[in-house]
Amino acid sequence: MSRARKFVVVTALILTFTILTFGQTPQPVQIVIDRVIQKDAPVQVVGIEGNGDNALYAVTIKNATDKYIQDFYITWTAFRPVNCAASGPDPRIQQMTRVAQSAYAVERGLFTSLVNQLLHSHLGLGGGARILKPHEQTEIASWLSRTALLEMAPKYNAKKVRVQVGIAYVNFATGDNFTNHNGPPDWRDTTVEQTNILDAEDAARQACG
Repeated sequence: MSRARKFVVVTALILTFTILTFGQTPQPVQIVIDRVIQKDAPVQVVGIEGNGDNALYAVTIKNATDKYIQDFYITWTAFRPVNCAASGPDPRIQQMTRVAQSAYAVERGLFTSLVNQLLHSHLGLGGGARILKPHEQTEIASWLSRTALLEMAPKYNAKKVRVQVGIAYVNFATGDNFTNHNGPPDWRDTTVEQTNILDAEDAARQACG
């Protein structure tokens, strides 16, 4: 049975795992998880923390503007970088999975914090959703486990998995209140929409051999 050996957090979270396959020598799978640089994004991902099997237990984001932000779309994209096939050549990026969800700031009062913990809620659910204030930081939780990523690796013939975390779109609010929003997002990252890869330069740097 496969099992995680070790994970270390520096600026990226690097996980190693041994996958046993019939008739083959065990091969280590490397998982690299980190934020990507989106210089013009109104919401910036400034930190990622893991907790046990939850590889992205808390993603810290910051409102980089003087505006109030109603909601934003945070994305997690996992892919096999160029030439990172476990067997045989493959000079292409292979997308493995992509998760994108609308998110909000979370009220940090004692009652709402307890409710969120009891319900295991995330992305602003659990009664604590509110407007993200100018230059404010907050945490967005996710349930992307390293076990799930490691189980995906052999299905995509991957010896390395890269997970990029970033922002797809942002909607501003009028003052410190939720407002109706019609039409396209106030800010969007067209690269994300068109390619599902948040940062092409980062993807190139993750290429194997």
